[in-house]
Amino acid sequence: MRQGGLTQWYGYGLLAVLGLIVLHAPLSVWAGSLMPDYSLVIKSWKEIVLLALLVFAAAILTKRKLWRAILADRIIQLCLAYAGLHLLLAVVMPSDVLPTIAGLMIDLRFIAFFMLLYLAGYLLPGMLSRALKVTGIGALIVVGFGILQITILPDDFLRIIGYGSDTIRPYTTIDRNPEFVRINSTLRGPNPLGALLVVYIALLVAYLRQYWHTRASVDKKIITIGGLAAAGVLFASYSRSAYVAAAVAVSTVLASVWRPSNRAVLVVAAGLLLAGAAAFGLQSTDWYANVVLHEDPESTVISKSNPEHLNSLANGLTRVLNQPFGSGVGSTGSASLYDDVAANDTIIENNYLFVAHESGWLGLGIFIALFILVLQRLWHRRTEWVSIGLFASGLGLALIGLLLPVWADDTVSLVWWGLAGVVIGSGIIGDDAARSRQQKTAGTTSVRR
Repeated sequence: MRQGGLTQWYGYGLLAVLGLIVLHAPLSVWAGSLMPDYSLVIKSWKEIVLLALLVFAAAILTKRKLWRAILADRIIQLCLAYAGLHLLLAVVMPSDVLPTIAGLMIDLRFIAFFMLLYLAGYLLPGMLSRALKVTGIGALIVVGFGILQITILPDDFLRIIGYGSDTIRPYTTIDRNPEFVRINSTLRGPNPLGALLVVYIALLVAYLRQYWHTRASVDKKIITIGGLAAAGVLFASYSRSAYVAAAVAVSTVLASVWRPSNRAVLVVAAGLLLAGAAAFGLQSTDWYANVVLHEDPESTVISKSNPEHLNSLANGLTRVLNQPFGSGVGSTGSASLYDDVAANDTIIENNYLFVAHESGWLGLGIFIALFILVLQRLWHRRTEWVSIGLFASGLGLALIGLLLPVWADDTVSLVWWGLAGVVIGSGIIGDDAARSRQQKTAGTTSVRR
């Protein structure tokens, strides 16, 4: 195959993963129910595709002699250091094969996807716009199905394709209160759904911030309806961390272009006053007791989520402080379910402690440095809606990470890190034509900083 053709197919493969990842949960459950002997392979389809695409990427870099240029970027160096540390730990701190492989996939798949889309954005003119279109279609699917779950579908509708206690629960409730049903849409649970909606809402607000005055009236109505639908699905997830993250993300997008004036200050003050009054008024409602506090006095559930979060945090912090080199890859979260050790002892509901438990203090340091550098690159291009939307949602997801292992969810992590990769790799945001002309005329082989 021609090198140009190989590069194009490489891009198509990445777009396929980006598009199908929002359907990963229902498709894997359904296919796994039909072929239970191959359920692990089915659930690993994206990692298998990413491994094949890594081979493609190596071939492209070798053919075009781009290794030195790509490896000169600090962000790629940190990605490789993080991956290399995990591979080293998998060798020097071996565990059973299955949890180790699962741990490597969970810990490294979004890093690999980031690098692959970084390269695609760098090499393929138009990759950014295609990735955004695919993401938009994915958002329509997630939000659309969420609206159906809220309105007309029965709570246990997803049981017809294999959802259940042995796979993914079709829905959950707050402390087993049937009055507060938490929907999943097409994700693995309500908390990942809320986290993904933070990304979608931040991008939508950023887009409106930049193009509202240039859009036709019909387009404005459609976009507004879409935004309200996304907010409704976010509300129905009852994810407290996602509520806070969405508020932070939207506020960040708006503040990035805010020019203080007397009128603006009055509007913000009035908005804060109304929000405070609304919060005060909700304190006496069942909604506040169940959704915000998770402490319904009439609940008969003995095991409450708030104490469980605190116990998990204390347990994780103790483990990390006592094990500076970590416990090894696959020792935490869902990967540890494949081990003979009781998984309840290794569930850590904090993404940073999760990383430290798997790869030690060094791994946590590399990850934080990488994440900060990615946010820094996005902030430098904050005049473009895609970049500021990802920056703002990244801040929100970082907050969610204090309470949940947000990057361990495949859909959330691949969508955010994949888009960040293609944005940073594209070099010129929103001007693919200019990038194409630049490549043709200059034969660029160095990464834009």
